[in-house]
Amino acid sequence: MPLKVIPRRDRKLNKLIKAAKPEEYRKGQNIFLHSDNADTLFLVQGGHIRLTLPRTGKDVQRTVAIAGPGEIFGEEAITKDKSRRYTAVAGSACTVLPLSGVGVFKALRGSPTTLDVFLSSYDRDLAASRRMAGSSGSSSKARIADVVLDLAYRLGDDDGRRIRLGHWFTHQEIADLAGAHRSTVTTALNDWIYEGVLRQYPRALTIAKPGTLRKAGSEASRRRRRKKTSR
Repeated sequence: MPLKVIPRRDRKLNKLIKAAKPEEYRKGQNIFLHSDNADTLFLVQGGHIRLTLPRTGKDVQRTVAIAGPGEIFGEEAITKDKSRRYTAVAGSACTVLPLSGVGVFKALRGSPTTLDVFLSSYDRDLAASRRMAGSSGSSSKARIADVVLDLAYRLGDDDGRRIRLGHWFTHQEIADLAGAHRSTVTTALNDWIYEGVLRQYPRALTIAKPGTLRKAGSEASRRRRRKKTSR
């Protein structure tokens, strides 16, 4: 799963970010391919990135993770002579900042506090992966609820009552992440919109009743703590 950017107080890392030149990609354009040599990390400024792997026995790629604004991906570039684990595709028109893998490694090595936060991100991602794996026996609708909540908690604005996700993800992307059919995602989202749990706007989604959606999720998701954000 993508990692949240290191705290802004890290001067070395911020120097890299400020010096980076934004790159823009159109929807569907590849940023890097699976097995490419990895020497660059990317910070998402706008839009979202799909990390994909081939479907078994098919040429079509399936989305295994999404990186949104404020998140970095391609972190395998921190280690020398590593290959890309995924193909990175622009899920929408997006802007990213390329960061030198060597430069980020040096920044982390010189800042124990930031390195600790970076490693903690891996722990959280591993816990999240285990939580999703533990929900594999749950219903499709429960897994879809888990995915929508995860995207909202990571990338949305939480005012304590509702969560606004100022970006829209395709039903296929959600289906891939939830291990469900696209038609099942469409039915579930429409049900929640009809029930007032979700409110859909052009290019945006609001979770009007996060508690209700959390109850619809898996048992593992219901135990997850909700964190308010201010942006």
